[in-house]
Amino acid sequence: MNKKRNSIKTTSKAEHAMSKATVLNNVDHKNLKVDTRPGSSHIKQVNRSLVHATEISELHKEFPLVFYKNIETGQLQLHAILGLEKDENLFIGESGWITRFVPALLARGPFSLGYKKAQEEGEAPADPVICIDTDDPRVNTAQGEDIFLQFGGEAPYLEYVKKALQTIDGGIQFDKTLFTLVESMDLLEPVSIQIKLSNVEEINFSDYYTINQQKLVTLDGENLSKLNQYGVLSLLYFVLSSMGNFQQLIALKNAKSAMF
Repeated sequence: MNKKRNSIKTTSKAEHAMSKATVLNNVDHKNLKVDTRPGSSHIKQVNRSLVHATEISELHKEFPLVFYKNIETGQLQLHAILGLEKDENLFIGESGWITRFVPALLARGPFSLGYKKAQEEGEAPADPVICIDTDDPRVNTAQGEDIFLQFGGEAPYLEYVKKALQTIDGGIQFDKTLFTLVESMDLLEPVSIQIKLSNVEEINFSDYYTINQQKLVTLDGENLSKLNQYGVLSLLYFVLSSMGNFQQLIALKNAKSAMF
């Protein structure tokens, strides 16, 4: 039997350093477009994506959501599983995503948020600004989605990107709350799932964690109240329900394998 261990596709610090993000504005960037076709970026080769607590309520309807713990740092992350092999995204078709919702980290495209430092000590930090990596191969002036309208207004695509960036920005803080609560209440358990595909390949997800449903339902009133107070209780049930999406993933994988 051919066993395959899934790997995590991440962006290195070096890759971040190479990007040249500049603050987006409707004068210097009025003619820019973003090529959003699947083949224009690496998203067809991403088999999982880091996601945030702020998008669990949407993403659990589409993708399996699992916790991942960094072996070296012990830091938790939440991942959406997109494929069952390295460099495989089963939720991307020839014309784009086949899902209603997309992980914000992938939906943002060549955009990011920039944070200006406070001028004086004690001064509140300024609101984040939208930045664009003009060196990104998706950014051009010939083909793709307009960023700005003819007279400088924001195009629908930019509104879509802004929503993704807001999801990421709010999620960074919310994630800390989610992870602190599930660890303090010892609610995590290893994902005990081994997927056997129609071609006899076996996929092992033993490195990941989900919520222990038995521990969750037997929490005392004080802890349940705390989870509810911080808006986490419903999210934990969403994560649990998302495990059913592995069946959809298997169906997509088998359909893809049948084509070859």
